Amino acid sequence: MAPKTMKRYVVKHRNAIDGLELQEDVPVPELRSSTDIRINMKYLSLNARDLQIVTNDYPAPHSVPQDVVPVSDGCGIVEAVGHDVTLFKVGDKVAPVFPQGHHYEEDMALRSLKRGLGGAIDGVAAEYFVCDEAEAVKIPSNWDCKDGSTLAVAFTTAWSSLFSHHPSLQAGHTVLCLGTGGVSLCAAQLALITGARVILTSSSQTKLDRAVSLLRPLLPASAPETALQTIDYSKIDAWDVEARRLNGGQGVDFVIEIAGRGTIARSIRSTRQGGLVAVSGYMSDYKPIPQHILDEDLAKTILYSAASVRGVFVCNREEFKQCCAALEVGGAKPIIDKTFKFAELREAYQYMADGRHFGKVCVEI
Repeated sequence: MAPKTMKRYVVKHRNAIDGLELQEDVPVPELRSSTDIRINMKYLSLNARDLQIVTNDYPAPHSVPQDVVPVSDGCGIVEAVGHDVTLFKVGDKVAPVFPQGHHYEEDMALRSLKRGLGGAIDGVAAEYFVCDEAEAVKIPSNWDCKDGSTLAVAFTTAWSSLFSHHPSLQAGHTVLCLGTGGVSLCAAQLALITGARVILTSSSQTKLDRAVSLLRPLLPASAPETALQTIDYSKIDAWDVEARRLNGGQGVDFVIEIAGRGTIARSIRSTRQGGLVAVSGYMSDYKPIPQHILDEDLAKTILYSAASVRGVFVCNREEFKQCCAALEVGGAKPIIDKTFKFAELREAYQYMADGRHFGKVCVEI
């Protein structure tokens, strides 16, 4: 039985992280229909989108309501169900679908973008969350709620980058993952359990060594060293050339492109003809970009590479379920850097803003 009141956060202003305000004694939401479920949220995980919303840097095609509940990604336990619910029972571990309503389409419709949790509509930074049963997914049976809190944005974006479009990842392909943030490491895990090769980049050899130590157990003992390779771009500026060298002189099949203008030309040059540069972020916007990079003619770079370059959002709900099944069988678990308490949500945002994280930043409710 749920209590009468709960704690939640709202975004009071969008000028800085201090716009996050903790509210107490807020009424616990009631079931609105016979197919609703109420989730006792246990963990959140943060994504770049969450930070961009509170700092007014998110270029969303929708307004952000005043006092919206933040955070798009979380996991909890079903606490109550409507009398017509058939997909879940009390006690199930579930993650709300992001965005709500994105069930079947390959490309996200505007109507779905307008139901993005923690931006267009209330998110999951609350002790209880109510949605229709169609708007949640069971997490892998061998995962706990902290693991499950990383699914609905980071893993689904990684899945979409690798499997939702053409080309689709196959065993034996090579995936170049930029950085050691959430989406890149999630993509590396999915690639390895699929039988693909992975090349990771970072400006920190320490982070690369740590990533290899955490990812290598996903490989069979007989896998060659070339199954998982790294590039420290603080030492190798021409990392696109190095990626091709590591891939036997050939362009890679996929690039997980999370940085945007500062790296996209090199990502394209790293890719084979017909390969896919999956763009899901623009983190390089937050640091100075050399003028010669900004001056490059991207149209010509794309044309003569013959690679596909496309924006990638999260996958739809049905593919979200496939992703969970693959992770369950593949034995992968999310790489979580640090976990904060609910009262420390601002500190968690700041930790992410400072770029100190490796993998995911989680918050225990």
